[in-house]
Parts: sequence; C-alpha cells; structure tokens
Amino acid sequence: MLSTNLYSGGVSQPKTRPRNRRGEGGRLREDILRTAAELLDGGGEGAVTLRDIARIVGISAPSIYNHFADRDAILLAVVQQTFAELGAELGAALDRAGPEPVTRLRAFCQAYLNFSLERPQRYRILFGGLWNARQAPSVQPQAADLGLDVFALLVETLRACVRAGRSTSTDPTADAAALWVALHGLAQLRTAASLFPWPEELLERLTNRLAGLTPWP
Repeated sequence: MLSTNLYSGGVSQPKTRPRNRRGEGGRLREDILRTAAELLDGGGEGAVTLRDIARIVGISAPSIYNHFADRDAILLAVVQQTFAELGAELGAALDRAGPEPVTRLRAFCQAYLNFSLERPQRYRILFGGLWNARQAPSVQPQAADLGLDVFALLVETLRACVRAGRSTSTDPTADAAALWVALHGLAQLRTAASLFPWPEELLERLTNRLAGLTPWP
C-alpha cells in the first residue's frame, strides 16, 4: 500500500537529493513513483510531467530514464499500484462482510464506489490513455491485463451468489462485466453530476438487476 500522504492532496516541495549509496537505486524509483502519484492526486494526469517529477525529487530529468523508459511507464506503475490498492480495499470489504454471498457482493460494490469517490484522480487514471495502444504504445503489452485481478474477484463474488441459489445468472462472467460497467458509469456520473438528485437506493437496484439477485425464499 502507498503511504497515506499520497492522498493528502499536497505535493512535496523541491529539494536537492543526496546521491544514493550503492544498492539504493530502488529508493529513487520509489521516490519517482511516489512523486508522480502526488502530482496526479493534486492536479490530475496532466500535472504529471518528467520535469516536475525531477524538480521535486531533486534529480536531473535524464536520471529518470535509469528507472522508467518514459512518462507512460511511470503512469503505468502508478496505475498498477492503484489497482493493487483497490483490490486490497475490495478484499478487506469482503472480509468485513462475512460469509453471506449477497452481503459480500453488495459490500464489494459499495467499496468500489467509495474508492472512486474518495480518490477521484487516482480512479480516473485507472481507465485512461494506457488502455489505448495509439496513445501509449510503449506500455501496451504490460497494460493489457490491467484490472483483471479486480474483475476476477467480482466474478467469483457473483459466482458464490449463484452457488448459494441467490442469483439467477447463467453467465457470471458476462453479468459481472455488466455490473462493472454500471459501477464505473455510476462512479463517473456522480463525480460529473454531483448536483443530480441520485436515488439513495440506486446502487442496490443496479446490483439486484445486473447480478440477477433473488430474495430470500
């Protein structure tokens, strides 16, 4: 997990970085990645530039290339780390929910939406230009499987509902994809249209219908 200072909205002040001792190159990579995440949280994807990263970390811009091939490679690392954080939060939500399958599915959906609302810039980059080969060709091979572990967790959570007789889904993978689309759309729309009178039970309605949930017999 990233340290909590990544979500404070603040960006580290420029400094002169002391030379790393032999074997400490990994620390510089972590500093570059942490600074990129802070810039992203503070100003969105457009705020992440090699020049600003180098200035804040206290290195020359060419030094970045010893650790990352280009800006897209840095953003890819941030996205990978963010997906790992999202997966960890979803897993924690499932643990708190207990064994009942429908309760677990609802907890997953709520935790997903909470993540998008609490970390909007970080959530937005998860589905940004890295998914488009024309925009980020240098990292496209590594970007191909972004988020698949999170999706697999959703599929398995829905399958548990089917096994328990609480879902009528005949294709949990397809229905989980539909539910993910709905969650993503709701996350984006709530940010873009915060003044809209969103129904309080909208998330429950979406989950019920797209997951084919059935009431207790």
